[in-house]
Amino acid sequence: PFTSPESLAAVVRLPHAGAVRGMAIPEGVTVIVGGGFHGKSTLLAALQRGVYDHVCGDGRERVVSGAHVVSVRAEDGRAVERVDVSAFFDAAALPFRRDTRAFSTRDASGSTSQAAAVVEALQAGARCLLMDEDTCAPNLMARDALMAALVSAHS
Repeated sequence: PFTSPESLAAVVRLPHAGAVRGMAIPEGVTVIVGGGFHGKSTLLAALQRGVYDHVCGDGRERVVSGAHVVSVRAEDGRAVERVDVSAFFDAAALPFRRDTRAFSTRDASGSTSQAAAVVEALQAGARCLLMDEDTCAPNLMARDALMAALVSAHS
């Protein structure tokens, strides 16, 4: 079963369970690192499901996420309609110099689909974005200096 590192331990009061001690992920950028098959994707999946029940006894019974938590991913081939991805790309970076302030395509690449997913989630009110490196476009993430430094520091 999962046990929280002491530095992230917190007590949270839940409406149907009372006071529960566990791990609280702080606001800001949190990078979850570890070797293969160490539970990173499992933890993100539990956070994505939020308040839903999990398997009894595996440490995820009381995973709680706020309504503002959204999982985003790259989706090669998805349609994107008039999404402002200019925070991620300028027109010169895209084929045919497409308008990045109202980007549209019927066949998005991994990078443009993930950029659109981030913008759409933020427009819908998300305040916490969950990203699993297995389902993200690493070339998009590396465009951001902070993310590039985080990734290289933990590679």
